[in-house]
Amino acid sequence: MSDAASMTTTSDAQLLGEVLQHALDGIAVVESRDGITRVAYGNATLAALLRRSEDWVAGRRLEDVEAEAPSDPNLTTTGLGSRVRLKRVDGTLLDCERWAVMLSGGRMALYYRPVPRNSPGALAAALERSSGLSTESQLLEMLVRDWSIGQRDGRSVTLMHFEIDSWADYLEIFGRGASDNTLRQVGRAIAAVMKRASDVVARAGQGGFLVLGVSMEADAALRFAEQIVARIRSLSIHHPRSVTGKFLTVSAGVVTAQPPRGASHALMQEATQVAMGEAQASGGNRAVRGEI
Repeated sequence: MSDAASMTTTSDAQLLGEVLQHALDGIAVVESRDGITRVAYGNATLAALLRRSEDWVAGRRLEDVEAEAPSDPNLTTTGLGSRVRLKRVDGTLLDCERWAVMLSGGRMALYYRPVPRNSPGALAAALERSSGLSTESQLLEMLVRDWSIGQRDGRSVTLMHFEIDSWADYLEIFGRGASDNTLRQVGRAIAAVMKRASDVVARAGQGGFLVLGVSMEADAALRFAEQIVARIRSLSIHHPRSVTGKFLTVSAGVVTAQPPRGASHALMQEATQVAMGEAQASGGNRAVRGEI
């Protein structure tokens, strides 16, 4: 094989790896030996759906990844869909459609596509498939629950609101396709920092994200938000109309409080939005602590 051919092959393999890693569906490559099916490879989307680190899935038995055994435990049927449930790190279950495709060498590629909840639009469905994030309505349901528990037990609640700086301009320049990919990257960056099983990350609005946490110190919550702001800036996503420089950035509002008795959770939502607005008004690319 010539050097040119070797370079082309290597380049193609790298390109294929990038495509698999950032695919909208969770992808696992499995192989069966001695009656045990193990995962040889899992992409970033699958890790996000499981709310695990990207290296967790490799080497695991398939039944460790799925809460319910596949309908065909011997994996002899290919090209057919089945309904399975993925078990997340926090114990929650995610309904998925799973498709199997036979590969060479006795391996099989499994594609996991979450079943959309409440008939979300194309953007919401794509984001859920790519990042495993909760929806805004799901997070707010959890906020109501945690707010009530905090009022009863004195446990603190933290809410963070992130907005991409100059998002409307970015969307206008790059269009929906590239913007959707950017939202996926930002969502993954936030989820990579908020790793506790109790933390919830959700999309909110056009260019926004919410984070819900419990039993977190106010100073620690602000540090987490600042880490996220810095991490997103370090992605070096080009934004020609950004008010903060040449790269895409976010502004964040953070509120941590013990829920006052008799007060509504809406009080925390409003305070978080106000703090986020202050972060934007002061130049963006920063996190501001709010109070209730």
